Amino acid sequence: MKKIRELAKLFAKYKIYPKSCYNERSPLKAFQSVFPKNHYSKDLETFLSYQDYKPTQRGADLPWWGEKLFSQERGFRRTLIVSQDSGYKDAGSIVLAAQFFPDTTREKYEEFIEKMGVERYFSFNRWRKVRDQFVEWELDFPFLYLTDASKVYKEGSWKNRSFDKQKSKELIEAEIEFCNPDLIILLGKQPLHLLDQNKDYPSVVEGGKPILIKGKKCIVAPFFIGNGPVGNRGGKGFKKRLEIATNLIKKHSKR
Repeated sequence: MKKIRELAKLFAKYKIYPKSCYNERSPLKAFQSVFPKNHYSKDLETFLSYQDYKPTQRGADLPWWGEKLFSQERGFRRTLIVSQDSGYKDAGSIVLAAQFFPDTTREKYEEFIEKMGVERYFSFNRWRKVRDQFVEWELDFPFLYLTDASKVYKEGSWKNRSFDKQKSKELIEAEIEFCNPDLIILLGKQPLHLLDQNKDYPSVVEGGKPILIKGKKCIVAPFFIGNGPVGNRGGKGFKKRLEIATNLIKKHSKR
């Protein structure tokens, strides 16, 4: 729990996860109710105990980490994924956190949805699409960390997408340093430009080779869920870009 406490303190200074906001209908509480023995359910109790402050700005989606990410176990590649904001109500908090449910069934997933009473937003098929993509990339789920890119809002602002980009960048870089991943995957243009505004997204995502972010090997992939993948409906270059990223990630996802 030492690493969880340290991570909690890292986030606490940004005041984006006030524990008073997580009521019984929140995705987190619903998840803990349905999956009480899951490591994340237990870790979040420690994490949120450090988020004891009043809501002062718009909140953000929680990060997720695999159960062995902070262990001393070797021989597996630790991967950190930074996702852009999908624009969908479910995509950041649950759908993109597909690894919440490594062994779930449709029935168990629907039980989780029922706890929140918002079933029209949380589609099992949308969850499965993300899960299947991560599996295709051959990622080691227990050694995975998933976070959003722009997640720190301007102080006092409750407007959607009113991000403090500098603080968001500062927090992402702190997460990278803390997790010390072997591989970083950036989903979409938003996290790339947040971390390095001088990079040309089309050139990087189609370049077929990793770049360096904070001295770490990094692969940029198109965002494939939520409002991001216009390419799913024929948008320019989406399938090609996803194929390039998939091949590259599979090449570098194992030691």
